[in-house]
Amino acid sequence: MANSKNKRIIFITREGYHLSGARVRCYNFACELKKLGLDTQVFSFGDHLAAKYGEEESQMPFRKKIYLNISAIKKLAQEKGSVFFIQRLNYHSLAPVFVSLFRRNKIIFDCDDWNIREDPVYYFGLYPSSKMEFLTRGICGYANVCTTASMFLKEYFGKFSRKIYYLPTGVDTDLFKPQPDIHNDSAVRFSWVGTIYHREMYENVRFILDCFSVLAKQHENIFLYLAGSGSYFKDIFEQAKSLFCADRIAISSWIHPDKMPDYLSHMDIGLLPLIQDSKFNQAKSPTKLFEYMALAKPVVASKMGEAELIIKDGKTGFLASNKEDFVYYMKLLIDGVRLRNDLGYKARKEVETGYSLKVLGCRLKSILDYI
Repeated sequence: MANSKNKRIIFITREGYHLSGARVRCYNFACELKKLGLDTQVFSFGDHLAAKYGEEESQMPFRKKIYLNISAIKKLAQEKGSVFFIQRLNYHSLAPVFVSLFRRNKIIFDCDDWNIREDPVYYFGLYPSSKMEFLTRGICGYANVCTTASMFLKEYFGKFSRKIYYLPTGVDTDLFKPQPDIHNDSAVRFSWVGTIYHREMYENVRFILDCFSVLAKQHENIFLYLAGSGSYFKDIFEQAKSLFCADRIAISSWIHPDKMPDYLSHMDIGLLPLIQDSKFNQAKSPTKLFEYMALAKPVVASKMGEAELIIKDGKTGFLASNKEDFVYYMKLLIDGVRLRNDLGYKARKEVETGYSLKVLGCRLKSILDYI
């Protein structure tokens, strides 16, 4: 077994700190490994090469992406012997793979999302309908080790990888920790935070508005807080304004990640609906789920994908199969202060033992020992 402390780990992402994929799986993991004595660095195309990312990435022409890869190759070519941790497959993957071919750098490929067509097929058993799926299979086979944030991704790509490990996204339990009760009133505050950049995401948040509207007719003390960004967010704003309970719905724009612990501390219950039974939803590693749980906030989530594996139904949160379930569990939590506290306390214990950054950092270090 190799000693991971003798390795230098370069976390490579096309995104910037503001997006959860880069922040949690690159910046946070790099920081945690550094605490364990490893030499780590994050190389972000967004933060260090001024590349556009998120929804703005589509504005970059192809030639710009080539230029960014050339700049990255010059940087990474100096990292002889370093391990390249490639976060997701996209245009930025070209540079570390190219350098590794000549400098023999070992590769960890990290996949935490489904960025492939929903139902890829191979025509005549050879020609892929999704080039991204074909390339993801390829990099899984090329990498020395693969890590995935969901069991769905581990099972899907496991047959193409030499070694593949389940590495949930998790949460920094030192930053996200329970706070004394901030409010001295009877109000119950529901929360959803995220991005809405395609129709399916819009449908998830529209679902929350529908559930909240049902309960708002029965309970005058409940409030809904929505925060995030994305091209569909304005549509949610318009939908919310048309509801009879619009005065009890607060919509905020994007919140800086460093302010998220304080923002979520003001909430009472987290909501995580996933309406469509899709590979995208099955593959997601729900960052906000871990953050709510770490703050001892009970969560009502769809019974799908990772949430179904993480939440112990009725003990650390609730899993709902449909709108009726969501409304029922939301009502239970509105009426039950003791229930909210009990679920939240147990949820916090769950992330401390299984999904904290400390636990996952040690797991990643042990993975590095084998390459």
